[in-house]
Amino acid sequence: MFLESKERTEFFFNDCLLTDFTILNFGHENCLPSHSFGPQVREYYILHYIVAGKGNYSFGNHQYHLKKGDFFLISPHDSDPIYQADANHPWEYVWFGFEGSLAKSVLEELGYHNDNRVGHFTDPEKMNYELQQLISTDFFSKSSTLTIQGKLLELISLLSLDGTNVSLNSNMTQVDKHIEQFVLYVRQNYWREDLSVQKIAEDLNLNHSYLSRIISKKFQQSALNYLIKYRLLKARFLVENSDHTIATIAKAVGYQNPLSFSRAYKRIYGHSPRN
Repeated sequence: MFLESKERTEFFFNDCLLTDFTILNFGHENCLPSHSFGPQVREYYILHYIVAGKGNYSFGNHQYHLKKGDFFLISPHDSDPIYQADANHPWEYVWFGFEGSLAKSVLEELGYHNDNRVGHFTDPEKMNYELQQLISTDFFSKSSTLTIQGKLLELISLLSLDGTNVSLNSNMTQVDKHIEQFVLYVRQNYWREDLSVQKIAEDLNLNHSYLSRIISKKFQQSALNYLIKYRLLKARFLVENSDHTIATIAKAVGYQNPLSFSRAYKRIYGHSPRN
């Protein structure tokens, strides 16, 4: 059903097509000057994209001044997110609400983490075109449900922080930036068999010991263990969603030896890849 007002339109989905990643709602709002929302605890993820105007978003110790083309994520159980439209040029935005057992891992794949939730879409005209295509769809037609939710998933994937767009985490220290560089490097190069923490440090022009220390402090695990777990996370998806052989999957995530891959997989997940 739609909830409509002069400034606001929202659509809630009754049919869940993907239980592991469920689109709950989609909305659009032309905010009034200085209109604010929060703090309020949410039970699901909400991703906002700013179509026009500007405003402020804050959570924890982070504060952002956002404008057209920027986007921000609110996570479940955040206790203090507040966002407010500018007094003179209030923002217009759309939002996507979603949840599911895979939601967190999908967002991590897109580059989101606790301190990195804000970015700028590098081609706002493309996004506006995609949104117009979505809005022109008949939301009341049963036959359109798959089309609409598929388009919403595509839009969410476009709003990534994996290097395609620009992170706007203005409060990041130099150490935070180095950590983000490490995480991004791993996500873009995990499949390389020659990848090591030493090579990552060299390519990022960082001292190996320094990089290992800041990663260990941030994630409570070694940089090598972070790399291994990320590789195995990608492998698990292939194991559960493809018919590829163990050797093929192992090679796809950077393991030359399938036996070494199977041992690492069992160590992390408690069972072999094909159990």
